[in-house]
Formats: sequence, C-alpha cells, structure tokens
Amino acid sequence: MKKSLLGLVALVFISSLWSSSALAVGIGGYVDVSGGSGEAEWDSDFQSWDIDASAAAFGFVLDTAPMNERTFNYRLNAGLAAQNFEDDLGVEMEAGGIYAENIFGFALIRDENVRWWLGPLVRVGIYSGETDPVNIGGGTQQIDFTYAEFGIGAVTGVNININDRLILAPSLGFRICGFAGTGEINEYVGGVHYYWEEDISGGTTSAFANFAVLF
Repeated sequence: MKKSLLGLVALVFISSLWSSSALAVGIGGYVDVSGGSGEAEWDSDFQSWDIDASAAAFGFVLDTAPMNERTFNYRLNAGLAAQNFEDDLGVEMEAGGIYAENIFGFALIRDENVRWWLGPLVRVGIYSGETDPVNIGGGTQQIDFTYAEFGIGAVTGVNININDRLILAPSLGFRICGFAGTGEINEYVGGVHYYWEEDISGGTTSAFANFAVLF
C-alpha cells in the first residue's frame, strides 16, 4: 500500500507539472461513490455465488478540455478506493487499493459557462483486503485477498464554470468490472491452524456518482 501511495503522489506531481504548461487543462480533486451487485467464484467450486458491491474513492482528476475548448476531452481519475463485497450469507470482504479510470468524453453542449459531455470509460486497479472472521464447525475462518480489477462503462457529466478559477464537474455513470486474484484461507479448528491458497474471480455491475472540482 505504501508503494501505491507513493505512485499516486508521483502521478499527481507529474500531471500537475504537465498541466501548468497546457492552458486548456484543468486539475483538481474528486470523491466517488458506487453500488451494485455481481457474482464471485472459487476455482474449485462448480458454481458462483451472488454478492452485493459498494465502493467509495477519492483522488486526483485531470481534464484536457474542462470547458468549451474542444469537442473531445480526456479525463483521468486516479485515486484510492475502499471496496466492500457481501455474499448471501452476510460474509463481508473489505478491501482497499489504488486505481485509475480513463474517460473519453464528447461534448453535447459547449458554451462559456456549461459543458455537457458523455463517453466511455476504462478502469484498472489493484486491491487487497480480508473477510471478517466467520464461525465454522468447531472453529473460525478468515480469508485474505489480493486481486486486480478491469472494467469498462459509460459516463456523462456537466462542467459548470463558477468563475475563471473554479469549475464544478459532477458526473454519473455505470461500470462493468471483472476481478481476479488469490485468496489465502486461514482456519483455526481446535487450536490447529490450517492454511491454503485458492484463486478467486468474479464480476460486478455498479452505478456511480462522481463529484469533482477543477481549477
């Protein structure tokens, strides 16, 4: 996680330097919340199980055309995210990680004060986390996870020019994400520790709201 934080800081610093020399580029921060559902599966299982998914994130945003400069704009959201998965039995897995979302927007309305745009997105991320301890026959079980995420989706947003130095940029959309990784299962039964690893995979569909401020 420390390496992820250092990588995010470096990305923000480099992007800020680049944006200072590009007159049309806006930089700032954002918060993002999402919720949805999906499925997950262990490699050794013959069927998947349903999960509810939710997430919250914050980070750095860069937009190459925050107002009416061009029809096309590229937006980068890079930040830290907390994800939560809950299965049908109420078992929860909480994870944290770093991600980047690439958005390719096309303006529907452009004027001096408002830009309404929409377009596709591509998302990548890496996370780690764990489940709460779960009671099993005669003992407890806890699972540590590490997984990678890849997603696509669509988003629409409105950039509102408050003044020459501040732009409000909320957006809404949906994401279809797949994830794959490894689970480290720890069981404690009768004072004995059992440990093994197994691959896990799955996917979610979520709606999200993003609230960004550009300068």
